[in-house]
Amino acid sequence: MATGTQLERSAPITPGQPQLTDRLAGLWSRLRVRWATMQPAQRGWALAAAVLLAALTGGLLWYTLGTDWRILYAGLDPEDARQTGQVLTQAQIPFEPTADGSGIRVPAAELDKARLVTAAKGGIKSGRLGFEIFDKPNWVGSEFDEQVNYQRALEGELEHTVGTLQDVESARVHLVLPHDSLFREQERPAKASVVLKLRHRSLADGEPEAIRNLVASAVDGLAPERVVLVDAAGHQPLGPKTADAIEQSAEQSLEEKLIATLEPVTGAGNVRASVTLDYSPTATEETDESYDPDQTVTLSMQRTEQTSGPRPVAQGVPGTASNAPNSQALPVYPQQTTPPEGAKTESGTYAASKTVRHVLENPGRVRRLTAAIVVNDRLAQTAAKGKAAVWQPRSPDELRHLTALAQAAVGFDSTRGDMLTVENLAFDENRSQPSVSMPAQVLATAENSPVLVRYMAMLAGLLIVLAFGVRPALGFARSAPRMEAKSPARQLPTGSAVANQPPLAPPEPVELDPERIRTQEIFEQVSGHLKREPTQSSRLLQSWIHSD
Repeated sequence: MATGTQLERSAPITPGQPQLTDRLAGLWSRLRVRWATMQPAQRGWALAAAVLLAALTGGLLWYTLGTDWRILYAGLDPEDARQTGQVLTQAQIPFEPTADGSGIRVPAAELDKARLVTAAKGGIKSGRLGFEIFDKPNWVGSEFDEQVNYQRALEGELEHTVGTLQDVESARVHLVLPHDSLFREQERPAKASVVLKLRHRSLADGEPEAIRNLVASAVDGLAPERVVLVDAAGHQPLGPKTADAIEQSAEQSLEEKLIATLEPVTGAGNVRASVTLDYSPTATEETDESYDPDQTVTLSMQRTEQTSGPRPVAQGVPGTASNAPNSQALPVYPQQTTPPEGAKTESGTYAASKTVRHVLENPGRVRRLTAAIVVNDRLAQTAAKGKAAVWQPRSPDELRHLTALAQAAVGFDSTRGDMLTVENLAFDENRSQPSVSMPAQVLATAENSPVLVRYMAMLAGLLIVLAFGVRPALGFARSAPRMEAKSPARQLPTGSAVANQPPLAPPEPVELDPERIRTQEIFEQVSGHLKREPTQSSRLLQSWIHSD
């Protein structure tokens, strides 16, 4: 007759579902045998381990398969929250309100769809309305009501427009409209105040002036100077830049220019620059008039020249006879003439070279520039496996070239007392950094990845439960001492001889060896196979009988 092992080897294995059923039946039979051999204390610890495993599995499934809710809108008015909920319900998008009721959360997979659906219905109307306030006519309103509604609508439109700026999260606008009157004392100019809630610490350059001009252009008679901007966080005033802010901006610009000029030569990260500017806080006006005696020029020249020829000199005897007409001179007196005469006159105007210079300088003139530049050593050899990087000091010629480049970049002027220093010093980063351990790298990576932290926490919780819950429970279930019977022996009927005997201890359970357990499993497998397929089993038994 064949043994159990021969039966197991000879039994045909059918593919598909019967094979899986046999395995499950064998597993169930082993569990039953194992459960039967356990003491009550061991069974308790086994149940505790099973409960812990079930709870852990359920928690992980709930955490993994749970809905990932994301914020769709926050800070809504109750009416807006109600309308948004209706829109999402019509679109068949699941949602839930936040704890305070001012926000709505939707599943992460439906977030983009929910935004499109709500935007198609007009979006959120939280805050003051714009000119939508006139969509419904007011038949019983007075002129004062219409004026108030117009001011509210104008403020709402400005709030919506200013809120569309990239650096502005929300805005609140208050207007004081102009008031005209026949009396000058009762006239009131237009004014405005704007409260801004910023997304960042400050606005970009030019944005405060742009907001002022925007608000002033939307209100009649409002000048940009009468628009006051206030930061809701109170970090800094949003007015025009002060002299200190302009000075800091100029210094920062020069520092960036120095670094951008020297880094291509020294390498990225090997230059540090600091610039200090000395500005003149007052306006100056200067007039300079100078003459050069070595350089003269003729302004005007006038010349006059007179010339006269010889003239006869009076001769003869003085008297009537000599002066009478038609009188003839006596030959005893020779005729005499005067010599020719000439006269010249010259008048000239001369002037020396003259220079007149008028200089007018506004406040903010640079009186002195001071710059300090630190250059790192030159990298001679990069770091390799087991070897640190090698750095060498820079040569004096290279430092002179760097100094010349820096002076040209900042507009160095020695006449006004500028000072620029370039020094070669070794940076602290040149030292060999200690190798970062694997736990430190994992922690640094986990800090930048919230999702990784989430799954690491899940893994840590799983390991803690397995190490301090399931493993000790299974250990106690395997090695729990057998419980001794603590109850007294049952009293036999009086008069029996057995009553005089000492009480018997309860029989110890039989400890089954692995071979007997294996035989029992094979027997149960064969019995199950015979019940499922009796015809094939009978044929198999007949073939065994005839073979013997």
